[in-house]
Amino acid sequence: MITHWWLDALPPIPGVLRAVFYTGLLVLCLVDQPSPLSSARTIAGTEPAFYTPPAVLRALGIRWVRPPVLRLVTGVTVAVWAAAALGLLQPVTGALTFLGFAFLHAVNSGALGANHSTHSALYALLCMSFSVSHDFSLDALLARHTDWPLLVGEDSVLTSGFAPSLLLVVLAYTLFAGGVAKVRYGWSGWRDGSALRFYLEQSAPAARWPWLSRLMTGSPALCRAAAWTTLVLELGAVAAIFSSDLRLPLILSWAALHIGILCVMMPAYWVQMWCYLLLVDWVRLASPLTGSPSPPAAAAPDGAGADVLAAIGWLFAAALLYVLVTESEQWPFTSVPMYSNGTRTADSMPLPPRSELHARAVCAARGRHRAWQRAWVDQEYTEDIMVRPVDGGEPRRLFHLLAEEGTTTFVRWSQYAKVVRGTAIEDVAAKPPDRPEYDGGSGRVYPATRFLRRVAPLVREALPGWERYSALELVCRTDTGDVVIARADLADTRVEEPAQ
Repeated sequence: MITHWWLDALPPIPGVLRAVFYTGLLVLCLVDQPSPLSSARTIAGTEPAFYTPPAVLRALGIRWVRPPVLRLVTGVTVAVWAAAALGLLQPVTGALTFLGFAFLHAVNSGALGANHSTHSALYALLCMSFSVSHDFSLDALLARHTDWPLLVGEDSVLTSGFAPSLLLVVLAYTLFAGGVAKVRYGWSGWRDGSALRFYLEQSAPAARWPWLSRLMTGSPALCRAAAWTTLVLELGAVAAIFSSDLRLPLILSWAALHIGILCVMMPAYWVQMWCYLLLVDWVRLASPLTGSPSPPAAAAPDGAGADVLAAIGWLFAAALLYVLVTESEQWPFTSVPMYSNGTRTADSMPLPPRSELHARAVCAARGRHRAWQRAWVDQEYTEDIMVRPVDGGEPRRLFHLLAEEGTTTFVRWSQYAKVVRGTAIEDVAAKPPDRPEYDGGSGRVYPATRFLRRVAPLVREALPGWERYSALELVCRTDTGDVVIARADLADTRVEEPAQ
């Protein structure tokens, strides 16, 4: 019975739905930004100093991929994607579509910070690799009129409901993990609605419905109600796995949540909403309208193939549980920590004592993310690169200075914040516990100083009138003021090799 849940919980994906889903997802991934299908453009706008390839690419010896190679992979991926939509050479084209997209997604992830807007597409394409539908397919058409071979028989386990069942588990996990992150990282702020109000205020310039944004930010009670609704929907998402009666209402509520976010905040989860199409039994849903009875559920195939698919399902579910417990952010998984900090206002954000920097850095380096806060919006930063003027004036934040000058920032802000945070943690953890400050006379070059020396030539090239500034400094904010942990002279022309 446990095996058959994976194959019977949802009906197989019919050919028409396969074609509609693949086609719509391709269009969304072509127009949505940032997208793995535009990874060539993303990588071209990211300097190697700020690029962080995921562990799976590093294990393969890949630390950088040139844009022409990405454009080639993108073209091939789109071609096999179209073939998968048409039902040609199933399931090979489905698997190749996933592999091409996964490679582009992995490369892209090293330049996007913690962005998870297309993780659902990655998971959906993986699941579709285990789905074959001979109706409404070129495979079936060619087989009827020629000697075209069907690579998978009509009684194969790949014609079962395994693909949508696996996707249901993954998408329900994604929502549930988002709720857990809010409780884990910012329970007090999400409990009283102040965290949601803070993020709404920061997102107000990008709100698509400004009037609704103003209405919510002006009403603490409304923010509190919306925050609790969000928590209930996210933490209750797992109910969709176990209850077929609650599944459709929950899916509709998830879509409503995404639409609400779309109206008043920056993220647009069109791709994730599109993936929900595979979780709905459209034939049964349409039967009252068409007058035709819904077909009885077909028994899932037995045998070794069914056991193998069930084992894959359980292994994937176990991996998701491990990611959730360990707070892992190793591609291709995520524990969905975005927008989870319980921040009320930037001024009231608690900053660590200077004496705790080393201990916190060591904990964070071991994967305990709560020890060192992550910034999901600019106002939450706890470390940054400052540019110090020659005349001794107030130092300027590098990313903002470049943006104000109207020049390139050579990296997206979310990736910039991720790299600066990781560098600060690595640097402070490597230093003696009581001396996190930069010491130019020690003779040892710590990670943050090495990093700033790689950034200095980028700043000289990108910043008009850079001669007005003397140095770059990486600082950590503490409750007693900024601590400078690294420094590099802007005029220094030494070439620093990246750490291996």
